[in-house]
Amino acid sequence: MKIEITPEAQEKLQKFGDKNIVLDLDDGLGRFSGEGDCALITKFRVIVVDKDENLSDYSIKLDSDIGTIWFKESAEEFLKPGIKLEVNPKTQLLVFKNDFETIDNSVNIIDFDVVRG
Repeated sequence: MKIEITPEAQEKLQKFGDKNIVLDLDDGLGRFSGEGDCALITKFRVIVVDKDENLSDYSIKLDSDIGTIWFKESAEEFLKPGIKLEVNPKTQLLVFKNDFETIDNSVNIIDFDVVRG
């Protein structure tokens, strides 16, 4: 499956170079979600990680114009036709959507190396 990354979103993501890009549903599952951190809202974030990072929790590989986007099976229900990441011109945040709905209109980009310290 392919995810469209608009040119504006590509510009935001390409500054991370050759790192892996994870589109993560913060549902409390997976190594990048804190245990019990999930909420009753659908919250995605883009996590940028080194190429040697363990991504075994993210078994779905989405094709894109900027390379593979990693995705986890627990969020597979959101993979519908027309999936896309674009930039909201007002907030400058990423928007994750498909042909049927806006899934998350404020997707943050997290550089895992910075967060890990």
